[in-house]
Amino acid sequence: MKNDANGMKAEGKGQATAQRIIEATRELMIEQGLLEISLAEISQRAGTNVALVSYYFGNREGLMLALAESDSQRALTGLERLLAADLTPTEKIEIHIKGMIEAYFARPYLHRLLQKLIREGSPEASTKIGQYFQGPVASARRTIIEEGIRRGEFQPVEIALVNFALDGACAHIFSSVEARRVVLGNGSLDRPLIDRYVQTVSRLIIGGLAAPPKSPG
Repeated sequence: MKNDANGMKAEGKGQATAQRIIEATRELMIEQGLLEISLAEISQRAGTNVALVSYYFGNREGLMLALAESDSQRALTGLERLLAADLTPTEKIEIHIKGMIEAYFARPYLHRLLQKLIREGSPEASTKIGQYFQGPVASARRTIIEEGIRRGEFQPVEIALVNFALDGACAHIFSSVEARRVVLGNGSLDRPLIDRYVQTVSRLIIGGLAAPPKSPG
């Protein structure tokens, strides 16, 4: 029994250390606006050493996957609740758009990190991103849009293509400080800008999905 208790304590301590490393990575990416934070810097912030990063995550890609999975799980939990809510498809899409943009605002690195893992990561990393983020999100959107078409709120559309359009619309403003500086005259992200962006994207997407009004008579 004593050995079991000691093992549980060690496991709990290990989980806490791994979580501390993930939190340190998240904080530094937000502060610096970069994905390429050194493992030494992450370890220093987490109060650990580089060897522990390898021990808990295997390598840098393993740590990035753990961070992406942690952040994505939060968004997916909200999406599951949204699917179950007693709301119209239009309301669900509007809330989903706001939720995606707010998630990227809270973690501006997230979309870039997901894309980097898909494009430059190992085949295993790309597969995992598809399994625990892209697939579930696309499936939820399909469910909402199909319901909207059945109810006559939305016009018939190619749902897979809408999925790509929605992803790009929600995420592109977070892709580059320089792009924001050129287009908006200011590279910073703030609450008023995000509120306006949510409204703009919602109008574009919902307006594009909405079924045309029925002709009288």
